[in-house]
Amino acid sequence: MKTIGIAVIGWGFMGRTHTHALRSIPMMYPGIDFQPVLKCVCSRREAPAREAMELLGFESYTTDWRTILTRDDIDVVSVCTPNALHEEMAVALLKAGKHVYLDKPMAVTLDSARRIAAAARESGAYSQMVMNNRFLPATMRAKQLAEEGALGEIIGFHAQYLHSGSVDEARPIGWKQEAQGGVILDLASHALDLVTDICGFPKRVMCAANTLYASRPTKTGGVETDLAEDHAILTLRMPNGALGTVEASKIATGTNDEMGFEIYGKKGALKFDLMEPGWLWYFDNTVPEAPLGGRRGFTRIECMARYPAPAGTFLPPKNAIGWDRGHIHCYYSFLDCVAHGKAPRPSIEDGLKLQAVLAAAADSARTGDWTDVPEV
Repeated sequence: MKTIGIAVIGWGFMGRTHTHALRSIPMMYPGIDFQPVLKCVCSRREAPAREAMELLGFESYTTDWRTILTRDDIDVVSVCTPNALHEEMAVALLKAGKHVYLDKPMAVTLDSARRIAAAARESGAYSQMVMNNRFLPATMRAKQLAEEGALGEIIGFHAQYLHSGSVDEARPIGWKQEAQGGVILDLASHALDLVTDICGFPKRVMCAANTLYASRPTKTGGVETDLAEDHAILTLRMPNGALGTVEASKIATGTNDEMGFEIYGKKGALKFDLMEPGWLWYFDNTVPEAPLGGRRGFTRIECMARYPAPAGTFLPPKNAIGWDRGHIHCYYSFLDCVAHGKAPRPSIEDGLKLQAVLAAAADSARTGDWTDVPEV
């Protein structure tokens, strides 16, 4: 069996999530012909890195990610660090021939993302963006229906990703509330990725954003005034003239991890809500109206955990699906591409196109004007 040596750089929430996915793959995908092997975990702090190694089965740990560049036993590297560190790490890893699994967004700026994409083109290695919400059965079914022509020409859409964690003025901030974060890069990137994967990319963007408080406390007892936006609403103009909206907020009081979309086409429509991840709603506009309604109306498709083989046996496909399952299938899909020489999706090029929309949104929020999405 082919083994794939893996390193995880960054031991925050995403580093743990990637590791959980890697440890789950052998159990959830019986009969696969490759085996992920946890070779190294990297954290800038030694104690958590050593603890991760001892508790989770990594063969080694390091506090210097550069040591991974020359290790012949490491094939794939998860980059789970703050956004501002992505470029340096991803470019160096790709130049060293490592396959890179890069958390979203690609970078803080479009120029930085362009340099990562250039390194990916020049490298013989594989690379993939971590867009886990594409890898739920319901969103995979939505993509499939769109590709089958069930929606027809897209005439509008709405998407949102809402949190409430920044409502509390006294809560100390992390890096996602600072200049390298913000809801455009953090949350809008996920919602945008889902709708652009189905609807295509916009030509122009209008964005309004709000930063709720002028200052916030830091974890070290200080005060930060250079804060990113907490709330943003994007209006997108598509090449065919259709309009769509994307809302991202960390000040939506009462919400949890509430992402969803509605997509409207001439032939049909789709609705998805991450709080009910097992279901996709589909409306077939070709069904005629009839007395008492006939068979016209939204159909609730029970996607649940019905992944195609080799998944779908553990856990059983009828069981309720969890948020982490998208991460597991996303990572499995990447490793399957690495093992069998296939092009991963979403690719770094997909991430670059998404970064161009994010950059246009940020520019529009600063100027208050419609902004063209840059060519990439």
